[in-house]
Amino acid sequence: MRQSRLIISNAVVMWATQVLRLIPQLILVPFLIGTIGETGYGDYTLVWSLITSIEGLHRSLQSGVVKYGAAYLAKDQIKEINQVVSSSFVFSLVLGVLACLGIIGLSIFYGRFTTELGSSLIVVGLMVIFIFPLTPYIAIIQSKQRFYIGAIAETAWKYLTLLAVVLWFRISTPSLVSLIVITSGLLVFSRLGQVPFAFRLVPGLKNRLSLFRKESYKMIASFGGMTLLISASLAVNSTGVRWLMGELVDNVFVAHLAIMLMPGIMVNKIIKAITITIMPATSAYEAKGNLLALQRILKSGIRYTNLILVAGFPAAILLMRDLLVLWVGDEYAFLTPYTLLLFLGTAIRLSASTAHHMLKGLDEQKKVLAIYIMGLVVVPLVMILSIQYATGNPYLASSLGLGTGFILSGLLQVYFGAKVLTFDLKNLALKSFGEPLLPGLIIFPAVYWIITHDPRFSFITLILFSILSVIVYLGIFYFGFASLEERKQGMDILISIRTKVNGLRGKN
Repeated sequence: MRQSRLIISNAVVMWATQVLRLIPQLILVPFLIGTIGETGYGDYTLVWSLITSIEGLHRSLQSGVVKYGAAYLAKDQIKEINQVVSSSFVFSLVLGVLACLGIIGLSIFYGRFTTELGSSLIVVGLMVIFIFPLTPYIAIIQSKQRFYIGAIAETAWKYLTLLAVVLWFRISTPSLVSLIVITSGLLVFSRLGQVPFAFRLVPGLKNRLSLFRKESYKMIASFGGMTLLISASLAVNSTGVRWLMGELVDNVFVAHLAIMLMPGIMVNKIIKAITITIMPATSAYEAKGNLLALQRILKSGIRYTNLILVAGFPAAILLMRDLLVLWVGDEYAFLTPYTLLLFLGTAIRLSASTAHHMLKGLDEQKKVLAIYIMGLVVVPLVMILSIQYATGNPYLASSLGLGTGFILSGLLQVYFGAKVLTFDLKNLALKSFGEPLLPGLIIFPAVYWIITHDPRFSFITLILFSILSVIVYLGIFYFGFASLEERKQGMDILISIRTKVNGLRGKN
C-alpha cells in the first residue's frame, strides 16, 4: 500500500510539474526564434542538446546509488549507504573533470568558426564541474522514491530561466552566450537546492573521504559505468544526430529538427512520471526474491503505459498541424507529417519504458546497452545517411531514421524484459499490447475520415473530436477489455474525482 501511495504521489506531482514545465518551453522557442533568429536558435539547440546529454550522463551516475541505495535502505544499512555515497562522490568528481576537459576541447575547435558557440561550450564545461559531484545526494533522494522533489526543482528552474532570459534580452543585446550562462547557472542552483533534502530524508547520511571504499567504488563504477555507456548511446541519438545534421545540412534544419522532436520529448516526460519509480522498486523486490511482483509490474506497467499512449495518439493526429501553427507559425506546418512519424516512433519506444527500467533494476545493463547501440545508434545513423544521400531530403531521413530506431529499441526491450523475468511473451503481447491497441484500431477509421475531410474542420471542432476520441477509446477499453479489478479501480478514481469536485463546489 505504501509503495502504491509513493507511485501515485510521484506520478501526480510529476504530471502536474510536467504540465507546468511545458509553458516555459512553449514560450521560449518562438521567443528565441524571434530574437536570435532560426540560425541562432539552431546554435542554441546544439548547445542545449549537449546540456541535456550531460543531464543524461548525470542521471547515469546516479543510477548506481539509486539501485544499491534502495537495496540498503530496504535493510536499514546506513553504514553501507554512506560508503556508497562517499564512493559515488569520488567517481562523479573524476568523471566531471574529464567531461569538462572534453567539452572545453570541443569549444576550442568550434571557437575557430564561431566565437559565440565556442564560448557557450566553455560555460557548459564549467557547469559540469559543479553538477556532477552533487550526484550522490540527488540519487539518495531518488532511492527514497521522492522523485517529486527533483520535479519541483526542475520546474522552478524552467520558470526562472524563462523569466531571466526574457528580462535580460529586454535590457541587453540578445546573444547565445548570455542565454547559456543564464540556463547553466540556474541549473546549478536547482541541483544545489535539492542537497538538504537528502540529509533530511536519510538521518545519519554522511559524505566523507574516510568512508570511501574501493569495493563500493567498483560496484558503482561497474553499474554506473555501464549506464554511462547507455546514456552515451542516447547522447549520440539526440545530440549526435543534431550535430551531424548541422554539418550535413545547416543549423536552420537543426532548429526545424528540434521543433519536430519536441512533441515526442514532452510525451516522454509525461510517461517518465509514471515509470520513474520502477527501477528502485524492482531492486527492492529483487532483494526480497519476489518474482511474482516483478512479473506483475512488467505486465501492468506496459499495459497502462500503452493505454495512455494509444488513447492520446488519435488526438495527436487530429491536432498536430494546428498546434504547430499556433506554436511557431504557419511556415512550420510542413513539418507535420515528419513530426507525427517521430511521435509514433517515440510512443512505441515509450511503451517499453517499464521493461527498460526493470532491466536496469535487475542489473541487466549489458542487454540495455546492446539494444541502445543497435536501436539508437547503428540503425538511425545508417538510415539517416543512406536516405539523405539517396533523396537529399533531411526531413524524411531524420524522421524515418530516428523513428525506426525508436521502434526497434522499444520492441527489443520488451522482448528481453519478458525473457529475464520468464514471462510468457504471447500473454504479454496480448494483455499489454493487443488489448490497449484494439480500441484504437476501432476508432482510427473515424479519425482518418476527419483529417482527410475537405474543407478542414476548425481547430475548436478538432479539439472536441480529440476529446471525444479519448472518451470513446477509454469506454471501449473499459467495457470490452478491462478486468474486474481494473473496472473497480476506474470507478474508485471517478468517485474520488467527483468527491473532490463536490468538495470544491461546497467551499465556493
